[in-house]
Amino acid sequence: MWKVIYNLLTLCVLPVFIVIGLTNAKMRKNFRERLLPRVEGTPNEGAWMIHGASIGEAIIAEGVADYLAINGGPAGFLFTANTSYAQQMLERKEGSREGRKVASLPFDLRFSVRRFLNHHRPSVIIIVETEIWPNLIWEAKKRGIPVVIVNGRISDNTLATYRRLSVFMRAALAGMDAVIAQSAEHRRRFITIGMAPERVFTTGNIKYYRPVTGNTSGTLERERIIVIGSVKEKELDEIYRAVKLLKSDLPDHRIFIAPRELHLAVTIEEKLSKTYRTARYSRMKEDRGEEGADIVIVDTVGDLMGIYARSIAAFVGGSLAPYGGQNMLEPLFVGTPVLFGPHTENFHDISASILERKAGFLVETADDIHRTVMRLVTDNDLYESTRQAGFAIVADQQHVMDETARIIRGLFGGPQSGKEG
Repeated sequence: MWKVIYNLLTLCVLPVFIVIGLTNAKMRKNFRERLLPRVEGTPNEGAWMIHGASIGEAIIAEGVADYLAINGGPAGFLFTANTSYAQQMLERKEGSREGRKVASLPFDLRFSVRRFLNHHRPSVIIIVETEIWPNLIWEAKKRGIPVVIVNGRISDNTLATYRRLSVFMRAALAGMDAVIAQSAEHRRRFITIGMAPERVFTTGNIKYYRPVTGNTSGTLERERIIVIGSVKEKELDEIYRAVKLLKSDLPDHRIFIAPRELHLAVTIEEKLSKTYRTARYSRMKEDRGEEGADIVIVDTVGDLMGIYARSIAAFVGGSLAPYGGQNMLEPLFVGTPVLFGPHTENFHDISASILERKAGFLVETADDIHRTVMRLVTDNDLYESTRQAGFAIVADQQHVMDETARIIRGLFGGPQSGKEG
């Protein structure tokens, strides 16, 4: 009965949804493909489908696929994403690799999901973090396709929403084979919205999993670059103040600013070009004479990790204003000390671990950012101890991917028991 009600509701709102999709610039980029999935070309039939909604989840999806491929998993993978930015990044990095294909995840409309699954025919569906789409789960179940969530988490806001939709959530979760949660708290949240306890596991956060690429011994020579990454609109005024303070004391350092939403690149450039020499990173990549800039606006997708690796310090945005934070682990993977604001609700466990182990710094104002960066620039012992603490966090968590992969493989070779850790 709940399936019928859910599908009637989705059809009722479809006309409004189409209008929104065609008028919203971000949604419009891959709206048609998500509504009517492409069915041309040879499908990667039997591949394991791994879904990452946006760029952060898509990066995790790549790590899961790479690990599984060399540890008893399949040779073929189908990557899916919600956002056009994540899809473009995946196509650039994975599209040309043998046995790998990239597509947009269909909207959770029955006809869209059926069209998608009938064409691609994956043998397993792995969803990164929390994307509970009832029709996707139900249609996969009909076809005998196992569905598992990895690195599962439910934020405070999402938990409240799921509780209001508990009848639909329970019906959807009944068709899901397993959830591998980030922590015991997230495991509890999945159980409260209707997932059977014996099918919810806890391993830890696989956002920690990334091969360490920085030099872990000795002080690493870095360029005179400070990164302000994943910035969102409501924190821009404080960021502008921080830029002014940093450029005043560090005039020979360049500041790279990477907005979370690329349309903000225009806003940032218009504001800072009145005072500083600014450049677009896209032009620098093409060797178009932008090397003398004081401020570089990163207007490309998929380049931020490489920029972190060149920098002496990185602030990760979405955290000065109440956005819930962004992945503050990324600078640690390449040995760069990290700063972040107080609003890290979506990354509570990660941020707490970083602060407890002195691998990064909590900042609340432009003055805090300025003061902390100056300490890192002038105190080599602090800089190096912070880097090593970051490497230790990453190294200590490599077992999380081992355990996650073991559970995934076990799901298709025999039953396992849910556990707390």
